[in-house]
Amino acid sequence: MPENSYSETPGFPDSDISEYSGHTHLADILPQSMYVVDASGRMIRWSPWFRDRIVGVSDAEMASIDFLELIHPEDRELVTQRMRKILDQGVQDTLEVRIFLKGGPAFRWFLLMANRFEHEGRFFITGTGIDITRLKKAGMAMMSGEQRYRSIFEQADAPVFITGTDGAIVYVSPAFEKITGYSFQECEGRPFNQFCDETAPGGTTLSMFSDVISDASTIREHEITIRKKNGSSCYVELKLQRYYDNRTEGAIGVLYDLTQRKRLESLTEFRLGLLQQAETASVEEIMQKALDEAEMLTDSSFGFIFFLSADSASSSRCIWSSRVRDQMQAMSEQNVHHPFDVKPFLKETIESGRAVIVNEYPEMGHVGFPSHHPRISSTLSVPIIEQGKVVAVLQVFNKRSPYNNNDAQWVGTLADLVWDIVVRKRAAQAEMRNQSILLQIQKMELIGQLAGGIAHDFNNMLGVILGNTELALSSGDLDPSVEDNLHEIYQAAERSAEMTSQLLAFARKQTAMPRVIEIDETIADSLPILQRVAGEKIVIDWQPVCEECKLHIDPSQLDQILMNLCLNARDAMNGSGKIVIETKRVRIGASQHNGGNFMPPGNYAMLSVTDTGLGIADSHKPHIFEPFFTTKVLGKGTGLGLSSVYGLVKQNRGFVDFESEEGKGSTFRVYLPLHKKRNALGLENGAMSDEPEQTSILVVEDEPEILNLCRMMLEKSGFTVYAASCPSEAIVLAEENSGKIDLLLTDVVMPEMNGTDLSSKLSTISPGFRVLFMSGYSADVVASHGVENPLVNVIRKPFTFKALADKVRETLEVE
Repeated sequence: MPENSYSETPGFPDSDISEYSGHTHLADILPQSMYVVDASGRMIRWSPWFRDRIVGVSDAEMASIDFLELIHPEDRELVTQRMRKILDQGVQDTLEVRIFLKGGPAFRWFLLMANRFEHEGRFFITGTGIDITRLKKAGMAMMSGEQRYRSIFEQADAPVFITGTDGAIVYVSPAFEKITGYSFQECEGRPFNQFCDETAPGGTTLSMFSDVISDASTIREHEITIRKKNGSSCYVELKLQRYYDNRTEGAIGVLYDLTQRKRLESLTEFRLGLLQQAETASVEEIMQKALDEAEMLTDSSFGFIFFLSADSASSSRCIWSSRVRDQMQAMSEQNVHHPFDVKPFLKETIESGRAVIVNEYPEMGHVGFPSHHPRISSTLSVPIIEQGKVVAVLQVFNKRSPYNNNDAQWVGTLADLVWDIVVRKRAAQAEMRNQSILLQIQKMELIGQLAGGIAHDFNNMLGVILGNTELALSSGDLDPSVEDNLHEIYQAAERSAEMTSQLLAFARKQTAMPRVIEIDETIADSLPILQRVAGEKIVIDWQPVCEECKLHIDPSQLDQILMNLCLNARDAMNGSGKIVIETKRVRIGASQHNGGNFMPPGNYAMLSVTDTGLGIADSHKPHIFEPFFTTKVLGKGTGLGLSSVYGLVKQNRGFVDFESEEGKGSTFRVYLPLHKKRNALGLENGAMSDEPEQTSILVVEDEPEILNLCRMMLEKSGFTVYAASCPSEAIVLAEENSGKIDLLLTDVVMPEMNGTDLSSKLSTISPGFRVLFMSGYSADVVASHGVENPLVNVIRKPFTFKALADKVRETLEVE
């Protein structure tokens, strides 16, 4: 084979140009790479230039080379795809690739142009390669020949258009057709400025065009707005410069889509503005602004955000955008949007947890819409996810062009950004709420300290007034006017004692005064105030079925338990419904347990409160008795109601459980141990001697007035009293009357030693007596002086004649 000819392949015709009349083979005179490969990529024919300059091997070696071996590894997959496309579809294709020089590693950039050739039923690829390495390094995309330029434009992602000197369009790239929606036939011959959204005549584009036509070296750049075929618009950057080729002279323009950048700038600006307003704006206002921004980003007609749970961040389950009322034209007379079920729109988004696009909404989607509601042609639904769970859905409707994944991505980014602000705001609100609660607790603590500080002296004085007044009233033959005056004094002292008690109760430091009560009687007395608190639309059904259910409890604590349970029931029913209060006598066996609570065996009075409210969600049940846990909106609840019920029940050696199902109401059951009595000698009830003179009481009080008053009260009740004004005197009396003392009635805070230490000292001298402490201090102060159970074996000052006598007799009875 001559050196300067194509290689021969059997069965493939020689297309040489005959060497006559001074002509040589065409491949010998063209300074470019020409080649033919078969369907498997094997080299069939090649030009000497390609063989010598590029491959650098002999003809024999060329015949065994796979064409892909000459291609840079990073470009081989692309070349393989394009070769398959040419063979399968018979199209002409161009491609910029890197080809190794003489085996590599050095390479050159080539623009390959190839087509399919058929011979005897077999397909081959004929190709031509042009070295564009210098153009690549120089950053130029222009090649000699209009067709080569056009091939680059066809592959470019950036929209390109070419105009004549009169500004009329003569070429648009496929990317231009894609971004505007206009085909080349619709653009050809029209001035480019007709596609620009410019209101003023002689706008920016005409000025740019005039500049580049008058000066070939001028390149103009400017941001403009393109008006699409569907009526929407988008931001682009236009770069315009002079252009000419063999057939056209005019200007060439390249458009760079700024939609993403503008969206990012808008989101950034929106986020900064939202952060500035977040402190004062409500959650609903924040979400409203997010909807408006989503509509603007996607060019949608309207939208809404739907929260999946009633205890959402917003007080409303569905928030509409600010344009909705004007756009939908479906307002009621109360200026509220007509309701319709939005859930069918959200089903797929909620179930999949991803954005859903519907660009051709089915007719069935309009069923159930109110009259005058606009037709829905397309929707974009984006889930708002918190801790892996869909908590809300943001949905926009009726974009003028179809929604795409880019819209979903930006709206999703917006939703995440806004929800992050909402979560932060909720956390800040929760922190503020906790701080408010903490401040309230601290205030209550300070008031408690103040109340405890004044209670001792003030209650001592009230005790003297009450006791002496009561003793005076018990004497006979009083002048009626004097008796009236004594009654007034007594009533004023009682009111003063109640004020002290209320002050301590406000600080939650009042001393409990447990006594034996009949549970049905106590509840019956509370019904009128419970009904007033519940409201007129709530029916309270009282079912007293507990026979002789006596409890040893402070009546105010039982009232507090019942009140908190009824308030909880009222709130669960949103103002109307039925509350059933029931009592029963129950027996708990040794092996019974309830809801994980250990229940000591024995007889209990069961108090149940049942409502017809919304019920309790399963996710809330583990936290229902936790302090400060509440499902109410901010400012509507403290979260202390049920926790205080739990604490009071436990304090009285009981337990509490509940049953609830969403939509079917709740039942809370409180179990309190029934009271059992036996006397100080271990005898059955009624066996105690009726002769009070057999009972001796040692009274120890450092306040002379109180000491004298107690002595007179107890002696008047028939007890034998030994009075001591200090602990040392009490020790002497105990030594003198060892074994005769049945009860020690002592103040807690005294000089020399406190009441607890005194009782321990006296028990070694005269064992077997009961102890009853008396104090005007709060329960925590009493407990700090060693009293193990300040809520049981303490009588709070000031006390009345009857209260002291009843407490003494109660203490002499053993639980």
